[in-house]
Amino acid sequence: MDHNYYMASDENSFKNDTFDDLLAAGYYRMQHMMFTCNDTSLGEEGPPIPVFWLRTLVKECKFDKSANMILKKCSGFTITVQEAYVDEEIESMYRLYKNHVPFSVSSSCFDYLHQEMLPQPFDSMMIKVRNGEELIATGFFDKGTQSIAGIMNIYHPAYQKYSLGKLLILKKLQYSLLENKRFYYTGYISTGSTRFDYKTFPDPTAVEVLLPDKQQWLPYHLLSKAFLEEYYLKYLA
Repeated sequence: MDHNYYMASDENSFKNDTFDDLLAAGYYRMQHMMFTCNDTSLGEEGPPIPVFWLRTLVKECKFDKSANMILKKCSGFTITVQEAYVDEEIESMYRLYKNHVPFSVSSSCFDYLHQEMLPQPFDSMMIKVRNGEELIATGFFDKGTQSIAGIMNIYHPAYQKYSLGKLLILKKLQYSLLENKRFYYTGYISTGSTRFDYKTFPDPTAVEVLLPDKQQWLPYHLLSKAFLEEYYLKYLA
């Protein structure tokens, strides 16, 4: 594949094996298209920083002590998995989340996920977390035949102490195991920032990183950011 992105042509563009193949080649969802890149900018004026795509091997992932503590701490919440949608309840929580996080996000949850002029080409799911009747977190993901890809996690700022973003990662892994998926694609990590390092949670030894020019996935924990930085400068810059 030598394209930087693929646009959806119909409602079946990025489903099942096609979705798996694109994820394995280093492509990821942006609204209703699939794109790839080797660097990104964190701010409008910031220099580009290298990025490398990650995936977690679902059956090899072992929850560490901190993961089990989060599950225990959140055991009183009601958690459901269902087909994805966006309504005013979710948008209301998104606005709270948007004003809380220290980085720029889309103006609305719908705008982050969708582009109205294009068909919806994904099998999209969501995990909802409630404290009683109150919605306190939602995590969106897409599924293929053997894979899922995490798209976005949002949470109510008042519940920050519960690590709900990490809870949603754990719940996506549990869903993947139950549905016999092999891979959970979490997006990219960067050698120029620690902002994305949480994507190796909860088991770095079960995470693989893509060397895109070779189309080769390698164990992330056996490499270092210094190695990936040098690799980027040599082959990808």
